[in-house]
Amino acid sequence: MVVLGIQNATFAETALTQEEQTLWETQYNDLFFSPWSFERQYVNSKKSVVDAGIRAAKNSLDERKFGGLNCADSEIGITTIRPGSVGLVNGTCPESNNVWKWKHDCKKEAQAVGFENWIHSPAAAAPTTSFVTPEEAFYIPLYIHEENCSPRIQTVKLDIGRSNILYYDVAACRMRDYVSGTNLIPLPTTFWAPEMDVKVALGFKMNGTTEPRLGGFCVALGSFLDATYYTASGNSVVAGTTAST
Repeated sequence: MVVLGIQNATFAETALTQEEQTLWETQYNDLFFSPWSFERQYVNSKKSVVDAGIRAAKNSLDERKFGGLNCADSEIGITTIRPGSVGLVNGTCPESNNVWKWKHDCKKEAQAVGFENWIHSPAAAAPTTSFVTPEEAFYIPLYIHEENCSPRIQTVKLDIGRSNILYYDVAACRMRDYVSGTNLIPLPTTFWAPEMDVKVALGFKMNGTTEPRLGGFCVALGSFLDATYYTASGNSVVAGTTAST
């Protein structure tokens, strides 16, 4: 049983079989992130959280067989979070189109101005409505990576399920990778279970453009992970074509 106090939620777990555990450990060690990377060092420090998330995901997703990075459509697998899978898809007023790219300028916080909803419903004209996680997916978000070298994010606001987590000032916890010049912002531990309401807002300390990326893992049915892209479906998303072009 995983108890996340900040989220006010409890998640049942289903253990991986020895075969599944061996597959996961092998793929994690060999295929996720470069061994020398700053992100790898941080994710290593959260490995126990990721392992618990996988067990909770297996329980939530009908205890299907865990097939890792090369799972079958009817199995559950794992990959890093992709932008389209959290609602960052094209729409009438696109903010992103299946890429980690903010398509408008951010605004400096000033007198209640400057907070912008980043992850929200992909439906047109619904930026204040929560994103609803797909029924076949479970998310383990760990951090936000600012891919531009000049950091602009000042505050993060998380609304997860029934919990509205207080404004989270990142000034004291931002970590800078002096090799790449980019910044990593650790997030409080939360799990985004299937069909859960999620909204993430960002506040900025200066005007300009920013390229935030949500770091972490998505455990889902292979048919969902194998999508070439994702499209809006109400307040959620569905997998697009699985054929390469």
